[in-house]
Amino acid sequence: MKRFAVLGSPIEHSLSPVLHNFLYKKLDLQAEYDRFEVKQGELKDFLALHNSEEWWGLSLTMPLKEEGMRHCDSLAEEALETSSINTLKRVTSGWTGYNTDVFGFRFLIERIAGAGGPKEYEDVSILGAGGTARAALVALRDSGKKAKVFRRNSERDQSLLRANRDIEIIDWSEASRAFDSAVIINCAPADAMSSITSNAQCRGFLLDSLYSPWPTPLMRVSDSKFFSGKDLLVAQAIQQFEVFFDISLEHDSTFTELRALI
Repeated sequence: MKRFAVLGSPIEHSLSPVLHNFLYKKLDLQAEYDRFEVKQGELKDFLALHNSEEWWGLSLTMPLKEEGMRHCDSLAEEALETSSINTLKRVTSGWTGYNTDVFGFRFLIERIAGAGGPKEYEDVSILGAGGTARAALVALRDSGKKAKVFRRNSERDQSLLRANRDIEIIDWSEASRAFDSAVIINCAPADAMSSITSNAQCRGFLLDSLYSPWPTPLMRVSDSKFFSGKDLLVAQAIQQFEVFFDISLEHDSTFTELRALI
C-alpha cells in the first residue's frame, strides 16, 4: 500500500483526501491518502517518524510551504522559482519538492473568460506575498499582464521579484487599490482581510485561494464572478497526482469530475 497525506495547520477542513482517494479508487490504485496536523517547526520530526518506504508523497499547506524546502534533496523548477513547495515526492535519496500551485493558477487563469470573467484585461492585482502568491506570479509571467502585488512584509520583496520581475510591489496600506483591477487574486490569509474589506466592494473577477471558512472575507464583499479556493485546490491536485504516480490525466474532464465532489 502506497501512503500519502496532506500536512498543515489547521488541517481538519482540508478536502484533499476526498480528491486523491477518489482518483485512487477510480484508477484501482493500491494507495491511501490521509491528513495530519503539523504545525510550523514540526515538519522535520514528522518526516523522521514517517520515513518508511510505504510513504510515497506528501502535500504541504500552510504554514509549511517554505519550511518544506529545507527538507528536500532536490527541487523542481517551479519550486525554485517560487521559493516554496506544496508537494514532497519520495526519491531514492530522500524527497524532491514541487510547487503544483503554479499549474493550478495557470489552469484557472486560462479559463477566466469561460467562467464569466473579462476576455481582455491588462492588469492583475495580487493580495499577499507568500508561497501561494509567488506561484500566481510565476503563472502570470510572460502573459503580458501587469501585476501589482500588495504585501504586508517587505522582507519578501526579493522572493517576489525572483518569481516575476515585471511587477509593482505596493504596501498593504494601499491594498484597497486592488479592487480597481479587472482580475484580483487573493493569496492572503483571512485574518489579513479585515483592514481592507470593511468599506470595499470587489467588482473585478476574483480568484480566491481560500475556501474555509466560507464565505471568505472577500466573497462577502464580492458581486463578481469568481474561482474559489476549491477550484485552485482541484486544479493543483491534478498535477500533484501526476507527480506522485507518473500518470498523465486529461485535465479538463478530471477537473470537472473532481470539482463536482466538493
